[in-house]
Amino acid sequence: MPFISQNGLENLKKYKYVSGGYSYLDNKINPFWVFISELYPTWLAPNLITFIGFLIMILACIFQVFADMTLTKEIPTWTFYFMAFAIFAYQTLDATDGKQARRTQSSSPLGQLFDHGCDSFIMQFFIIGAAQATQMDRDTLFYFQFFCQIGLWAINQKEYYTGVLHTHLANFGVTELELVAISVQLVSAIFGQNAWHNQLFGFNLYKIVITIILIAAIISDIFLFFSNIFKSKKPIRVFCEWIPLFVLWTLQFVWFSSPIYSQLAGPLLINFGIILSSIVCKTIVCSTTKDQTPLFHLEMLPFIVISLLTFFIPFSLENLKILFWIQFILTIVLTLLFIKNVINQITTYLNINCFTIKKKQN
Repeated sequence: MPFISQNGLENLKKYKYVSGGYSYLDNKINPFWVFISELYPTWLAPNLITFIGFLIMILACIFQVFADMTLTKEIPTWTFYFMAFAIFAYQTLDATDGKQARRTQSSSPLGQLFDHGCDSFIMQFFIIGAAQATQMDRDTLFYFQFFCQIGLWAINQKEYYTGVLHTHLANFGVTELELVAISVQLVSAIFGQNAWHNQLFGFNLYKIVITIILIAAIISDIFLFFSNIFKSKKPIRVFCEWIPLFVLWTLQFVWFSSPIYSQLAGPLLINFGIILSSIVCKTIVCSTTKDQTPLFHLEMLPFIVISLLTFFIPFSLENLKILFWIQFILTIVLTLLFIKNVINQITTYLNINCFTIKKKQN
């Protein structure tokens, strides 16, 4: 079933991206990004540039998570160097894909959707990567990702109703965050994961910083939640869009308290992130097409079913692991089918290709 309506497809041609502005480092690093973009061959499609960066990040996350799925042990130093490289590569490719699109006159709404869609999935890799590098305890990591999920969803919901995507606060934005993430990986690679937990003047600065970040995230999420509802012309509709997220987050807490979390913390958190990101991607698509955001998300169904099964049936830990991996694969398949559906609709309607630049007919 097509996700985008006919009116939505027609609205694609009218869509214009409105940036939330640029941070200090965006402007300072921009000459380097311009230089890199001019090195690309003109046949290289912008979406392919984005996708290459995305694949590098996935590979880096796989290396770190599967080196220790419990997220409690020390892992090989080279994984931190590779993650630092992956973040830098993704940042550079993500910042230059749009420049390549303008350079080759191949800009399209699909490019904007593809870029923002990849960004929504990447966030979880940053979080898990930072957690591995700093040996963040699993309980703190769960809440850290949980509140970041709320923020990611709320920001994109706000864009749906306002038409503006805010990616920075004052002069601190995505670019600054990515450079911090790179620094975290390099510090762990050079000094070891335990370096973050050394005492300084009798204080554990790592715990203090994490606590401050969590408090700031909670305050920000609360503000965004009420702001989105009460500043909207459709407050009831906005609240209803949060209901599937409340279901997802409730089930996450059920799994968080399960024995399986201690053994498969990494894959479980990635699973939570994939489901949330698929929902965010739908909101991003609807922001572009002006379609109504859905209240039901098929990508949640395997997770809901397996959660209900575990509630009524006392599975052994080994069987629970098998059920989880089946659900994990089904969730990925459903997410990929949704993405394929949207890309096929847009490329067919706009008569463009996703990963190649279509030659213009004279």
